[in-house]
Amino acid sequence: MPKWRSFSPEPAGTATSSRPSGGWLSVPAVILVLLSAWLAASDEVTPAPDKGENDDAAKGIVVKESNASQKDKEKNKARTAKAVRYHIKNLKDPDPSVRQSSCEMLGMIGSPLPVPDLIDVLRPERQEREMVLLAANGALVRITGKNFGAKNYPAWLQWWSANKEEFLKKAEVGPDPKQKIRAEADNTLGLESMKRGELVAAQTQFLDAVNSDPTVPDYRNNLGLALLNQGRYLDAMVYFRETIGLNPDLPQPYMNIGHCYSRMAKTIEAQSWYKKAMALDKEGNLWEPLWLLGKEHMKRGEWSIAFEYLDQSRMRAEKLHLANHLHANLCKDLAITHFGLDQYNSAWKEIKNVETLGFKCDPGFVAKVKKALVDQGVDPDADDKKAREVMRGTDEDEGKK
Repeated sequence: MPKWRSFSPEPAGTATSSRPSGGWLSVPAVILVLLSAWLAASDEVTPAPDKGENDDAAKGIVVKESNASQKDKEKNKARTAKAVRYHIKNLKDPDPSVRQSSCEMLGMIGSPLPVPDLIDVLRPERQEREMVLLAANGALVRITGKNFGAKNYPAWLQWWSANKEEFLKKAEVGPDPKQKIRAEADNTLGLESMKRGELVAAQTQFLDAVNSDPTVPDYRNNLGLALLNQGRYLDAMVYFRETIGLNPDLPQPYMNIGHCYSRMAKTIEAQSWYKKAMALDKEGNLWEPLWLLGKEHMKRGEWSIAFEYLDQSRMRAEKLHLANHLHANLCKDLAITHFGLDQYNSAWKEIKNVETLGFKCDPGFVAKVKKALVDQGVDPDADDKKAREVMRGTDEDEGKK
């Protein structure tokens, strides 16, 4: 989201005066005051009651915007043009981070003027960095409503050559609201199909949403998820990266790329993308990246590090009041991690937490934990029975009060 600059009104008591300290106005000062009065009068609009459009038409009156309003519009237009020129110039800066940032800013501004310059960023001869390509493509998608991909320079160039004049005319009118409504409907249908496990249908519906309104990052991210769940990891990553191009501040597509690498058994890459997602979670509301990082360390048998991530994830999850099945999955991983750390009592406690949530752990794993406790002289069933009796007694005492 762009940060808007706020302007404070001038504080009271600081108004300046043209009157000299002696009490009389000098001749030049009198002339200045008169000139100021005349100039002010030329800008004044005398209020009059509105007698309706028919009366205006009969008298040949045309309502015009005030001079101040028109001047403000012209100033804003000039500022926008200046900003666009500045960022177009930066597209050739030697620093790739500057080029990426300017691509993103041009997308936010939304002016059609930099389209050919952004297309040029995609030219293969430039050998541009991937993140710059994605940012340029994302900006083009935002501005044009089209998407030919970050590595399809010929298609972008061909489209611009054929549609330049028509596009510039439409840019003055704005996007078609019907297309936006259609995209929202297709996205909703896709989400419902995903819930039912109809992944191919969901893929088609999300693709329709993307084609109807390519400017919304969620539609592209959802299309990537439909492909991910079909095992098409490389195809899914294309859409997740394009989502980043549209909005680099969203943590979800980074996390989803991590999912893809995890499913492909590329742990190091998965961890890297999960950490990128965490870095974007400024308010600390996301629990999934921490959980997924913990799972990656579990795969490597790095139990202490895994526990740190899983424990942090649980703390966030409890604040968010997760659905029982998600909370149960987290408890299962904590149980396995405690077992890996030889903390059998804690592992057993997490197994019971899973059962309290209405789910069960793998019977073979439960048997292993139970055996480890028995070997230490602990009877977990007896302890559970005793704990239930204590809880029952506490409840009875509360009832008597």
